Amino acid sequence: MLALAATSLLLLLLLLFSTKLCASFSASPSQLVGTQAARNKHHHQPDGNHQLTSITSTSTGATAAAYKHRHLLCMSTASTYNDSQFSSHTKQRTSSIIDEFISTVLTSLQDKTFESFTLKGPPAPRKKRLSGSSNKLSTNAEEIDAKIEKEKEALRGKYKTISGRLVFLQDKKKRRKKKDGNDATIDVESGSLYLQVTIKYHLATDIAQNWKIGTLDDDDNNIALDVSEIESGLRGIFGSAVPLSEWGVTTNKDGEMDLRGGELVADKVYELQLHGKKATFRPSKMKNKKGQPQLMNDPTQLSHDRTKNVPLSTSSEYFQKLGVTNADGKPKVGMASKLRQCQKFVEIVSNLVDTNYSQDSPNKNRAKNIRVIDMGCGRGYLTFSLHSYLYDKYNNDSSNCVVETQGIERRPKLVREINSIARDLGNGKFEKLNFIEGAIGEIDNSLFGNSKQHQNMENKDSFDIVIALHACDTATDDALWFAIERDVDVIVTAPCCQHELRPQIDRHVSDNPNHILANVLRFPIYRERATEQTTDLMRAILLEIAGYDVQVFEFVGGEHTAKNSCITATKKVVSGSEKVDNLLEQRRKSLVELAELYGVKRQRLASLMGEIVTSSSDLKVMAAGGMPPL
Repeated sequence: MLALAATSLLLLLLLLFSTKLCASFSASPSQLVGTQAARNKHHHQPDGNHQLTSITSTSTGATAAAYKHRHLLCMSTASTYNDSQFSSHTKQRTSSIIDEFISTVLTSLQDKTFESFTLKGPPAPRKKRLSGSSNKLSTNAEEIDAKIEKEKEALRGKYKTISGRLVFLQDKKKRRKKKDGNDATIDVESGSLYLQVTIKYHLATDIAQNWKIGTLDDDDNNIALDVSEIESGLRGIFGSAVPLSEWGVTTNKDGEMDLRGGELVADKVYELQLHGKKATFRPSKMKNKKGQPQLMNDPTQLSHDRTKNVPLSTSSEYFQKLGVTNADGKPKVGMASKLRQCQKFVEIVSNLVDTNYSQDSPNKNRAKNIRVIDMGCGRGYLTFSLHSYLYDKYNNDSSNCVVETQGIERRPKLVREINSIARDLGNGKFEKLNFIEGAIGEIDNSLFGNSKQHQNMENKDSFDIVIALHACDTATDDALWFAIERDVDVIVTAPCCQHELRPQIDRHVSDNPNHILANVLRFPIYRERATEQTTDLMRAILLEIAGYDVQVFEFVGGEHTAKNSCITATKKVVSGSEKVDNLLEQRRKSLVELAELYGVKRQRLASLMGEIVTSSSDLKVMAAGGMPPL
């Protein structure tokens, strides 16, 4: 009986406790507070009237079942209430954080401290590295690939990243009279400041929009700010998911925005966190690397029309005299591509000179002079451009370097014309620029004099450069051999019209129908491209054999010229005979393998250097008067 009474008492106490607990779960927040206070008060009051209530054995099972049912029901009700309350609270806090972010953006614009902002959506799923047996890996990989593709498709049309930066868009230049009343006119800078917003979606087309901030005042060069369009645009992104991608999807499965966070860069760097249990917007520990907010005080620096960083000034007088640009520095009709070629070619040569030129001269109290020869210079566009650039950079008050340039051209009338232009430009910068009549490979009175093979590089008193732009067919080989003979420091050439090897390749393809490249070379267009590539590749290998570091790359885009491959070579100081011999053997082997693949038995530069391109001969035998071993 005592055991039964004790059990009944325990169940009764549990039932009373669960009743109070359920009441607390179903109560409102205010009732919870009141109940807890009352409980605390009752707990501290002594009570001597506690009485035990006996429970019979017949009611024990029913009491336990009732307790279990009521406890589960109350816990379920409490869980539902808490989830709903938490979700509502989270949404309210997130909305407040978004408002704070937008407000800070607008304030930074008005304070002229804004630099940029970035918002991020859900990241694209990535494949993780697997470990295990190959069969298991294969099965798992297929399942993972299918899962990743499904996840990617679920993200289609959702925000990936949203970035905002300041841009100044210029209006067409206006001309007006000066305020002092005279008749002179000036160019007036006018335009508007925008927040350029770039929206990138998952698996959808990016969108860029310009939200206007203000217009530049012509008189005081200030901008009257109006951030209403910025606020409207940001609220559209956060609130109604505008603009949509072409797929029209921007929300998650619960119909909510799926932006995860972001960053605002102004006077400080701010972090925005929207994903997770708690939304936050606060200053970051990371500092603004640019030091202080930039550019809103001078919006014209943000212009898309800012001047390009190019080596040559388009307003140079020689460009005007050569007919490349007009008085305003704009390219004349049909000359934009030529101007682009000049800029790019000088950029290439200048990088090579800057890297390899040393002012130390074996003659005391003077710097090394720079000498340039332009083989097949034509009208001299590149000759004038490169001479002007090198003179401005190296012939200055702090250096005794003399820049001397010579152009070689076969057409006598053209030589007289461009010499006249050089003289008209005065005796200063262009005094050491001249042009002579002659053919590539047949010049006796060149700037570099006669052949001076393999002189001691350390005793050279000048830094020598040879350039040859679009020297046709084997003329490029003649220019390269001219440079190799004289140990020129830098060679830059853009070959064209590589016809020498074409008959040999045609014959080889015809005689070998089962050739490994027969299916490619049976088409004339691919045979022509193979001829160009093989010719230039053989030239590159031969230059390496001659002791040069070689690079082959695109000169300018195909829209400017179809002949746009460029070969550059810089002379290197060789050391270690065994290492050099191994390198020569490897390069000569590569040359023979390439020649045999395309059926080439002779090539102009190889013949001039005395290099054999067929395996049937001793590769180390040099032709009389050709290139001796290094």
